[in-house]
Amino acid sequence: AFFGGAVSIIGSNVTSCSARYNGGVNYAWDSESLSVAGVDFIDNRASSGSVLYLYNIERTSISDASLTGNDGVTIQTLWSPIDWNCRLGRWMPAEGSFFGNFSVPKCYLCPAG
Repeated sequence: AFFGGAVSIIGSNVTSCSARYNGGVNYAWDSESLSVAGVDFIDNRASSGSVLYLYNIERTSISDASLTGNDGVTIQTLWSPIDWNCRLGRWMPAEGSFFGNFSVPKCYLCPAG
C-alpha cells in the first residue's frame, strides 16, 4: 500500500507469500494505518520484511498474531512504531528489525518478570 489509507489484515492464515525485495505479505509506504489481528503468518519470503515492511506508517497495531517459519527479517520498520498488544509483564520493541518465530500477545518476557 503506497500512500494509502487504512489497511487491515484480520482473521487469516497467510502462507507462502513472497516478494523479490521487501514486504513478502505487505509493503506499506507513507500510509495512514495498518491493523493486524487474528492472523497466522507462515513460511513467507522476501529480502527484508518477509511478513511486513513498514515505512513511515502513522499507526500500526498488531494483536493475536503468530509468525512461524518466515524467512530472515520477518518485520522491518522505518519511522513506523508498532503498538503491540502484549500480555501484562511482556513487551516488544516499537521499531526495528524483528527476526524468527514469535507470537502476540506472548511477546518477550520482561526482565523484571
